[in-house]
Amino acid sequence: MGEVSAVSTGLLVSVLVALLVIGGAVVALIYRSRGPFLLSGDDETYLVRNPEGRIQALASDMKIKFDDPRIVQFQHRQHLRFPVYDARFNSLAHDHLVTDTGAISLRIHTTTPFPFTAVTNDGHVVTVTSSVSFSVNRDRVTDLARLGDFGDQFERRIRSAFSGAIGRRKDEQLRENHHEIEREVTEELASMEAGSGDLGVPLGVSVFEARFSYRDGSTLPSDVMMAPSPMAFSNESPAPDGTESITTAPQRLALAQTAEPADPGSRGTETPGAMQFLGTELDKLLDQFRDRTPEQVAALLSLMEMQTRQNIVSMLAKSGGLVVFSAKELGLEGNAALTEKLHAMASGLEDTPETD
Repeated sequence: MGEVSAVSTGLLVSVLVALLVIGGAVVALIYRSRGPFLLSGDDETYLVRNPEGRIQALASDMKIKFDDPRIVQFQHRQHLRFPVYDARFNSLAHDHLVTDTGAISLRIHTTTPFPFTAVTNDGHVVTVTSSVSFSVNRDRVTDLARLGDFGDQFERRIRSAFSGAIGRRKDEQLRENHHEIEREVTEELASMEAGSGDLGVPLGVSVFEARFSYRDGSTLPSDVMMAPSPMAFSNESPAPDGTESITTAPQRLALAQTAEPADPGSRGTETPGAMQFLGTELDKLLDQFRDRTPEQVAALLSLMEMQTRQNIVSMLAKSGGLVVFSAKELGLEGNAALTEKLHAMASGLEDTPETD
């Protein structure tokens, strides 16, 4: 009987241990099945690797946690950043499309590339500062994993689109068709992403609007304040003595040497013209005479003549001496409107009756 009792006790203990193991496994399975799991929301999504090693977007039926090794982390995130230039402070920074946990932002971003020069159809050089609003396209989010450098490719595409739109227009058309150029560039960038453009591979974004401002001439800044990258802070290591390392401060980066002021007596110095216009300004004034009617040309010449006379009078008046001009020198002799007015005044005086 004693042997039977011992065998029964051993079986009972074995059954209890088995039940505990099974119960623990069930509890762990239930806990894992209840999450928390990652979801693809309106503001961010994830890229994961399937069992075959291919990268795909996070689907609603996937059970993925924050620390899941299948999440594409983008450890080298430099290629998923874009430039943001602030002309007010002459500073250049970079924003990132992906976080440290591998989350890809679906929010609307605005990239402002560094200013660049463009040439109009009639040879005028302008400095362009552009900005483009965009967001990652959820349907094409996997394209980001195949890009070599998103920021550089997007920036080159923006510059090419604006340079082409400006190069198709003359200087005066650039001023008149500012919003038309913005519309053309927006449609060109959007058509590339939709795959309907003649050139360009989709980058996986949706383009909403493109804006720009410009200045005459090549007025690129000679240096720029480079803001530190947030990635530098996350990759910082403690100092050897155990203290925290000092954060990197913004640095001024020289882009080109500042031109030395030219000698006033040198031949290369550009001197003002007769109407106090520089050569580039006279070139723009020449554009006003192209494709104009004879009446418009006559009006422009009349304005130039009056401006020249005013400049001469001002120059002589500053000399401090007494200056006397005849009616002919002032352009009053032979003026039909003035002559008619003087005759009308004379006739009015003759018709006035004498009074005692």
